[in-house]
Amino acid sequence: MEIRYSSHAVERMFQRQISARDVESLLANPDGLIRQSRDRVIAHKKMRGRQDNSVAVVALEREDAWEVMTVMVNFEVRK
Repeated sequence: MEIRYSSHAVERMFQRQISARDVESLLANPDGLIRQSRDRVIAHKKMRGRQDNSVAVVALEREDAWEVMTVMVNFEVRK
């Protein structure tokens, strides 16, 4: 599936040193998915080699692509 990035997501990826490869890996095999609405999800994963907690991607799920809105670090799932 194609991955598209908002300009905000690209800025945050640069600031937080998250590569496109990291985002692709996270979306392909997340530790968990939190569905916020019909098409918006938060995918999160503990990334090897990173000192922060979990990395999370907020994305819109389209028929042919993911649209990444932002990326976060130190993400915690609250139950």
